[in-house]
Formats: sequence, C-alpha cells, structure tokens
Amino acid sequence: MTQQARKLFKEGVDAFAQARWADARAAFLAALALNPHYTIRGNLGASELKLGRYRDAAEHLARYARELTEDATSTAAERERGAAMYAEAQAKVGTLVVRTDVDGAQVFVDGMLRGQTPLPDPVFVDPGAHTISVRHEDYDTKNSAVQLGAGGTIENGLQLTRRSASAPPQKPLAPMLPPPASGAEEHAGAEERAGGPRTAVLIGGAATAGAAAVAGVVFTVLANTNASDAEEQRSRLRQEGGLDACNAPGAGARCTELKDAVAARYDLSNAAFWSFVGAGTVGIGTLVYGLISRPPTNARRVQVAPLVGSNGLGIGVRGGF
Repeated sequence: MTQQARKLFKEGVDAFAQARWADARAAFLAALALNPHYTIRGNLGASELKLGRYRDAAEHLARYARELTEDATSTAAERERGAAMYAEAQAKVGTLVVRTDVDGAQVFVDGMLRGQTPLPDPVFVDPGAHTISVRHEDYDTKNSAVQLGAGGTIENGLQLTRRSASAPPQKPLAPMLPPPASGAEEHAGAEERAGGPRTAVLIGGAATAGAAAVAGVVFTVLANTNASDAEEQRSRLRQEGGLDACNAPGAGARCTELKDAVAARYDLSNAAFWSFVGAGTVGIGTLVYGLISRPPTNARRVQVAPLVGSNGLGIGVRGGF
C-alpha cells in the first residue's frame, strides 16, 4: 500500500470511529482508487452500510468476502465478519445471478452495463421491477423482466442462440434517454446539417466538467482534514517543548507525522486546484462549443448543464429537437 493510500485509509478509519460515515466513505474511495486492496473495499462497504447505500455496499462487500476467502492469510474471524456484513447488505437489495453458456456476453440491467460473463459476483439492484438484457455480437439478444423484493434472489441460466450468418448485425443498445417525440430524428438530422451542436458532445463535456468539480470537492475536503491534523500536531509539539526539535537530526515520530501531514495537505490541495481548473476549462469549452454551433433560431434547442450538489453529480437536459 502506498504512503498516500495508507494515510487516506487511516483517515477513513478515524472518521468511521467518530461516526462520520460520509467522510469515511470519501477517504476509503480515494484510498481504493490508489490501491484496490480488499481491506479498503471492506471498510468502504461498511461505511456505505451506515449511510444506507445498500446496493453500493452489497457490490463492495461481495467482492470483499470473496477475496477474503481467496486469501490464505485471512483469519476465520475476518471471513466471518465479512460474510456477516455482506449478508446484511444483501437483505436490503435484490440479487441477480446471471449465467450464460457463452463467455464474453454483456449483461445490462435497465439499460446500464453491469459486467461481462462470466460474472464473478451477483448483480445487485434496488427492490422493484427490472429488465435484464444479455448481448453478444454473435448471438441473439436475450431479454427478461424480473420483479425483486428486498433480500430476494433470482438465478437466470440463459442459453444464447447463435445468429444466422445472413442476419444483419445487431445494433448497440440505445442510451438511457426518454423516447423522442414524433419527427425527432428528422429534426436532429436537420440540426446537424445546419451546423448545430451535437447533443452527445455537450452531454459528454458537461459530465466531464461535473466529475472534475466533484473530484475537486473531495480533494478539498481531504486537504482540509490533513490541515486540521497538522495544526493539532503543531499544538502538541509546542506544548511538549516547541517545534525547533523537528529541525534537528533524529527528530521524533511526531515530527515525522507533522511533516507527512503537511506534505499530504500540499499534494491534496494541488489535486483539488487542478481538478477545479480542469472542470472550468472543460465547462467553458463545452459552453463555447454550444454557442458557436447553436442551431438556427427556428429550430428547437437542447440545453445541457452539469448539476453538482450534496447528493452527487448529474446532468440536466432541457428542451427537445
């Protein structure tokens, strides 16, 4: 585990001990991005359980419990605890076990790609009705509708039928957008011919800018946490005889911790700064693109903007073709 990943992991553990579940989850997510170790993933799943993010928790804890059993150095107590947390998350969501007789088939749930066969873990969904689609370029698509309650499990063993050599290639799944109004495709084609903005470019730019802004917020929170830790360590050192001892050879462990906290705060502040710069650059570029390639005045317009709030990241789309 890298030094930065270890530091983020410790921050997550400290936040979890103080019942600051959201801060713990943010720290564990950042640590997992640097080092995908199952211990970090298990703590992330535990934080998500506390936050009521049961589907996310189930996905992380399923892999955590599986990798625990694969590690010969794990203890029986660790495996038992991992299985218990996984069972707690599973009781709150629906579980889909999708198997096919063909490897490399893509599994979609409600139009969103959830993996490729063979899936190492089940697919978890919120309670309710869902549509499963299994696609492979050489086989006919299999679609099925399921209804799952909390704690329910459905196992689908699907046998795919090879497509005829004379059959036309299958079209890719359509994106998750509302069905177009009558004549929308003709309006869209006319808009592109007139030099209007392409909706996909606008949506992609808005999503990228929004994601960069969210990353900047996460890095800012982590940088502030490190700054608070550094200030607390400075205060302790002053009480114990001053900071001059840290400049002498053979400085103590607290001096080392202080230097690490200051360095981590600097690195995270830089990461936050460049994330915000990237968000602004992409956002402005997307806006300029939309302005210089807007459709004629008599054409209907689509307006796209990133939405960043306390509950996450999204994209707002208004208007139509």
